[in-house]
Amino acid sequence: MEESLQNSSDEISIKELIQKMKSLWKFLFSKWLVISLFGILGAAIGFGYAFLQPIKYTSKLSFVVEDGKSGGGGLASLAGQFGFDLGGGGGGGVFSGDNILLFLKSEGLVRETLLTSYDELGKMTLADRYAEVAKLKEGWEKNPKVGVVEFSPFVAKVMPREEDSLMQTLVSSVIKTDLSVAKPDKKASFIEVKVVTLDEMFSKLFAERLVKIATDRYIESKTKTKALNIAKLQYKADSLAALLNNKTYAAAASQQSLVDANPALRTAPIASEITSREKTMAATIFAEVVKNLEISKTILNQETPVIQMVDQSTFPLPKERVGKLKSLILGGLLAGFFIILYLLAQKWLRTQL
Repeated sequence: MEESLQNSSDEISIKELIQKMKSLWKFLFSKWLVISLFGILGAAIGFGYAFLQPIKYTSKLSFVVEDGKSGGGGLASLAGQFGFDLGGGGGGGVFSGDNILLFLKSEGLVRETLLTSYDELGKMTLADRYAEVAKLKEGWEKNPKVGVVEFSPFVAKVMPREEDSLMQTLVSSVIKTDLSVAKPDKKASFIEVKVVTLDEMFSKLFAERLVKIATDRYIESKTKTKALNIAKLQYKADSLAALLNNKTYAAAASQQSLVDANPALRTAPIASEITSREKTMAATIFAEVVKNLEISKTILNQETPVIQMVDQSTFPLPKERVGKLKSLILGGLLAGFFIILYLLAQKWLRTQL
């Protein structure tokens, strides 16, 4: 008996649900004109938005870092006799792992890139062009506290307070909206830099110079210590070469004076022997230093990273724009959806009163 009552209540609820759905459908169908008008209005707004959006230019640059291997081995230990460290240092660096992704989007690197020249004459920097295209300069000129601003590649990289504040605004805008750095494939070591701006030339120059400055700084940091060791070894080799030349002339002079010396004097050959011994010592040390110098040069060449450019955008750059058809359809659907929600909510409120 209870099961039959439950089944009947379920059948009634399903029937009521179907009736309510039909009622809502009839209600919405009766409002088809309002829904259609709002849909057309939303589609028009979407189309207008897409039409008014400016064209952006995309520059992509992908590269891979081929890091050198530490291959000195036992040869590098020869220089250790003279206190020089020629071995490769381990540990992670700027370009190791995901560090490169953060480094390429660092404020210091972006600022340095923005301060490079935009034109061949060097009268305009990338920062000037970016502010001009983004119409920031118009607002600055209208502001009596700012006025006309021209960025220059400051040698000391120290700007006045006002220019520095404006530069921070540009750097933040580039990092947040225009620059993206990613690995297309996490298993690979390829790095892709993508720059999307309103200026075609700016997009290409900024991407290329950002990568160049970053890679140059990386190579310098990787080879700086070994280059200093080579400079020290080269200085010592030059000094020993000059000393060896002097000892050679001195030994020849001693041999000449020994010929003319009195054979009865037993101390006469001593000066010549000392000079010859010093010459031999200088020649031995000079040979070892030159050998270690050549070894260190070989190691430096082996451990110098190679930045291999894989792909680079060329003119004309691909254009990015908002699709008019897509915006029209999306605008119409969203407007229709919201007006339906509004009508249903209005109907529900009326039943509650």
